[in-house]
Amino acid sequence: QIMIVTIGLSIALQFLIQFMVGTGTFQVVTGNPRTVTFGPITMTHESLLAMGISLVVLLAIGFFLTRTRLGRATRAVSDNPALASATGINTNSVIRLVWTLACGLAGLAGLMFALMFGAANWNMGLQMLLLMFAAITLGGLGTANGALVGSLIIGFAVELSSLVIPSDLRYATALLILIIVLLVRPQGILGRADRIG
Repeated sequence: QIMIVTIGLSIALQFLIQFMVGTGTFQVVTGNPRTVTFGPITMTHESLLAMGISLVVLLAIGFFLTRTRLGRATRAVSDNPALASATGINTNSVIRLVWTLACGLAGLAGLMFALMFGAANWNMGLQMLLLMFAAITLGGLGTANGALVGSLIIGFAVELSSLVIPSDLRYATALLILIIVLLVRPQGILGRADRIG
């Protein structure tokens, strides 16, 4: 329920930004992008920079969640807030920290996205929202590793599907994968099955 409410609030905020900023596109990269070729793959320097920064941040978040005391507290609060509170963890502080980090990472992701495509506009994140929802659900709700695995699967599926189907339909590939996996494994790839009743 919270995820659906969050999606609704994000859509409302996007239209508020449209009202305040306008519908114009802001150029982030000016001039012709320089490219680098690795065999059959051609990438721009900006895409390589975004990929490098994303990889560093991903490793830093993984280190934070698995090797630091605060990261372990975060995982404990995510698994069972009542039990974590009973062991002396300040759950409210952890939740505030997670929200702050999430906002910072969302801003960084928007910057990397704009850097890759060279421009930004008011609804830039709207087209990615459904893919993020599919990736998190596919990997397993509530698991950081599941979100990573789901994101990699959805990302590769979306980008590689352009080789065989029109690029306008590439996002449908991600949703098709999500439907198939949820029919076979409703809790997601790395999610735990919950007993109801």
